[in-house]
Amino acid sequence: MSRPTSTLRLCLLLPLLLGASARAAAPASPEPAPPKVVRVGAYVMSLYDLNPTSNTFTADFWLWFVHARPLDLKPLKTVEPENARDFRPSLEVTEDHGSERYHAEKVRGVFNHGWNVANFPFDRHELQIRLSEGQDETAVLTYAADTANTGVDPAVKVEGWRVDRVTMTTATHAFDSTFGVPGESGGSAYAQAVISIFISRDAFGLFWKLHAAVYIAFLIGLISFFLDPSKDGLFNGRMSLLIGMIFAVVINTQRVAAALGQSPAFTLADKLHVATLVALLGGIVAALISRRLHLANRGDDANRLDRRMAAGLFAVYFGVNVVLITAAAHAG
Repeated sequence: MSRPTSTLRLCLLLPLLLGASARAAAPASPEPAPPKVVRVGAYVMSLYDLNPTSNTFTADFWLWFVHARPLDLKPLKTVEPENARDFRPSLEVTEDHGSERYHAEKVRGVFNHGWNVANFPFDRHELQIRLSEGQDETAVLTYAADTANTGVDPAVKVEGWRVDRVTMTTATHAFDSTFGVPGESGGSAYAQAVISIFISRDAFGLFWKLHAAVYIAFLIGLISFFLDPSKDGLFNGRMSLLIGMIFAVVINTQRVAAALGQSPAFTLADKLHVATLVALLGGIVAALISRRLHLANRGDDANRLDRRMAAGLFAVYFGVNVVLITAAAHAG
């Protein structure tokens, strides 16, 4: 009985031994290949139509990609603009330079930008052109920024603005979707390149152009404190002067809004106009109180009130303007 039992055990163990031997002999699964690296850069040739009303800007620029020559890539065909309303490439070129392959094209595009004009006209902006790889995920292809050659043509001039610098950065754009690819789940990620154009407004000339009328209206309002409200004609003239200056400020508010475009933000210009309107309203209140004091035969008190109100309004108004303008210029 012992011999058949040993034979049976050997038959049962043989497949296990053969399986273990086969697994030991099988080669290890290969490591995944590293992602292909594509160097990307841009050079801005023109910038115009900066439009806060439509939340857009227009730019012309050269865009290029460089990668190892053996790689079979067509980055000009697979790049996608993320924030473009219009994207028109032209003058496409592909060249081999030693061990590398160079792709370039010139682009004219209209791009979305959320204009924050709360600190107008001391506002500064980072205009972004966001580009991403549209075919291969980051496990297959990544971008590297060509910072040395990215820049802006010194001839680029934008009326009312300064172009401070242009930079190129790269990142990964992750999506909570596989865009319906069968058999995949959990989202996807693609290489992204961001061209940043940093601009700042030529502020002081525009500031005085838009606000000179406001300050003149305020100063004329201060002159009204020197009109004697005890006399009917002068009192009526004082009130008419203040009311006229209020209308002038309101009209200038509309003028600034037309220059800036409609914006939901409470801008620096709005704050200065409101401060001026409050000051002029204070002048009307002071005129009414002074008139009542004169009618009560308290002329000295009325004159003293006018002098103090004029000095107080000027000091407070000046201080409010300094604080608001300084904060806006610092924040940009």
